[in-house]
Amino acid sequence: MRGAMKNVMIGTGVLVVVLIVGIIVAGIFGVLLDVLYIFLMLLAVLMVAATVLQVYWVVMLIRTVTTVRDEVKPLLASVQETAGIVKDTAKTAGNAVSRVNVISQLASEFALGPGVRVVAALASVQQIMRILLGKGYVATRYEERRKQQMEAGAGGQ
Repeated sequence: MRGAMKNVMIGTGVLVVVLIVGIIVAGIFGVLLDVLYIFLMLLAVLMVAATVLQVYWVVMLIRTVTTVRDEVKPLLASVQETAGIVKDTAKTAGNAVSRVNVISQLASEFALGPGVRVVAALASVQQIMRILLGKGYVATRYEERRKQQMEAGAGGQ
């Protein structure tokens, strides 16, 4: 960017120097008025060209805005349709979740709950029977170690 700016400044400086030298030479030879008319005609042509180009650019801008507007309308319609579908899907998913919740509550209350209570009761009755009949007595670690020490002491004598 700096190189381009430097080139523009050099070109502008050279153009100013050439214009000043041209005006001095035209003044020396007495054709300054003719040179002035030529410059005025060139400036008029450049102004007309700039105006035509500005009108062209405005027309192109209007066409671009119209094209973008025509392309955005179907996109907006598609987005609104998609939003409606997503809204319906979310509502359906919410209904499904609430139904699954109700079904799981019913299943736990009427199928799993009683079954778990029956199994727990059977397991507790079984443990009680083992303890009462003597088969289910579990010695504590202290009692097991004491028994092992007694056996080791009796075996050593």
